Amino acid sequence: MLPYHYEHRVRVRYAETDKMGVCWHGNYLLYLEEARGEALRATGHGSYAEMEAAGVMTPIVNIQLNYHQSSFYDDELVIHVYVEEPVRSRICFRYEVKNLAGDLILDGTTTLAFITADTHQPCRPPLALRQFFK
Repeated sequence: MLPYHYEHRVRVRYAETDKMGVCWHGNYLLYLEEARGEALRATGHGSYAEMEAAGVMTPIVNIQLNYHQSSFYDDELVIHVYVEEPVRSRICFRYEVKNLAGDLILDGTTTLAFITADTHQPCRPPLALRQFFK
């Protein structure tokens, strides 16, 4: 079911900011990971835990992030997660992170590979996931 879109919300916590109240740039990777995991879970066809139990791991092989402006303590951020291409041996997620005013904070992509847990060799993603993202 492409293109796929999922929306996830996070709030910038005090511990995630610097002395000026600005969200530290590395936290966005954690926000994207959380949103990506929830986006997969929302499909009903494969959470990370289910894939790992089936012997499939999903390491990140590429990250591209573009920072447009800062977010601050207590800002609520809306993370838009998109999958726009069929899933094969890799899956690419595209993101847009916006504040509630609709200002673009960050955009980017992450690409994950599918590998076997025991040999770390490339493998096909679970059938249900392939069928959902086609």
